[in-house]
Amino acid sequence: MQIRRFLRWLGLTVGIVLLIWLLSLTLSPWYRIGINGTESLPGVLYLVLKTEAPAARGDLVAFYPPQNRFYPQGMFFIKKAMGVPGDEVTREGRDFHINGEHIATAKTRSRSGQPLQAGPTGVIPAGRYFVWTPHPDSYDSRYEDIGWISKDHIIGRAVRLF
Repeated sequence: MQIRRFLRWLGLTVGIVLLIWLLSLTLSPWYRIGINGTESLPGVLYLVLKTEAPAARGDLVAFYPPQNRFYPQGMFFIKKAMGVPGDEVTREGRDFHINGEHIATAKTRSRSGQPLQAGPTGVIPAGRYFVWTPHPDSYDSRYEDIGWISKDHIIGRAVRLF
């Protein structure tokens, strides 16, 4: 009986401490916690470093996508910054290339059957990024609804925790 009570108290205490810690990170001017709710990236929990922008191609970046038909306003994404300012994005049919290297194929329809238009091509201008994940259903810069992400929509660089 005492062991159960102790374990219940311990679990509650640990839960409260974790909740306070997560809230402090979320409300911090330097850090934020990101939870991956899709299969687009491995891992579930990410630490977002608000004061850092992606420094190199392939860095994980947290950002607010443009308003779109699939996700609610205010939700943020975590993707890889695969194209940085000055990179050239080309498309052959539905296949996207960055600086001549094939990175992804855009689908013609979403999982729910809605049509998807291919995203922008050309030289990525200053202050914009081509964001992407390798998952075939990733909703990213391959599609017109997302396009290249402006630096002012970036929350920060993301690091996988779990």
